[in-house]
Amino acid sequence: MRLFIDDGNVQAISELFDLGFFSGISTNPSILKRTGRKPLEVIKDMLNRFTGPLFVQCASRVYDEVLKEGSELFRLDPERIILKIPFSRTGIRVLREFKKMNINTLITGVFSVPQVLMSAEAGADYVAPYANRIENLGIDLSVVGSMQKVLSNGDYETKLIAASFKTLTQISKMAELPIYGMSLPVGMYNEFFSHSGTLKAIDNFEADWDSIEDREWVPLKS
Repeated sequence: MRLFIDDGNVQAISELFDLGFFSGISTNPSILKRTGRKPLEVIKDMLNRFTGPLFVQCASRVYDEVLKEGSELFRLDPERIILKIPFSRTGIRVLREFKKMNINTLITGVFSVPQVLMSAEAGADYVAPYANRIENLGIDLSVVGSMQKVLSNGDYETKLIAASFKTLTQISKMAELPIYGMSLPVGMYNEFFSHSGTLKAIDNFEADWDSIEDREWVPLKS
């Protein structure tokens, strides 16, 4: 399963990205707003600092404007930009045109199996169901497993990337599924490192090591 970073704080992303295994970065208008910076400035900064795919959402809602906006965003880096498009009549319609232009797309804001089916039939390269918002609507997260089953049974090339997480339990549930990936904010990834059991174990290791009187060991300095 691939892990993506769903964030706009370039400095925070940099500290996490340096771990070396993340598959890319995802943004949307809400994420870009929270940066307090000019949206295009943030996107260009990310392209300069990080490697891998960068998911950028079209903000326009009118068909012709989405086509123009998407084309311009794609030109920023044709090898890396993947357009995010909210699920809607316009979004589904515009997929065909972007497909002809060899522009990869992700349909975002997905909440149901029929939406995934339509997105896949229309040629979306990725779909992104919102885990936390799905639960907030009273829908069991098992629906994401059903979405993946539709993609697998239909032999679609569309890949599912789960997004919108608020709890580690939601992440654990998605990790059990045969989906393509998950996209999490920096704060959620940082929680991985703060489990009380892990911190306690490390403290015990350090205390036991420090209590060894003769700690002859391999050299730590060259």
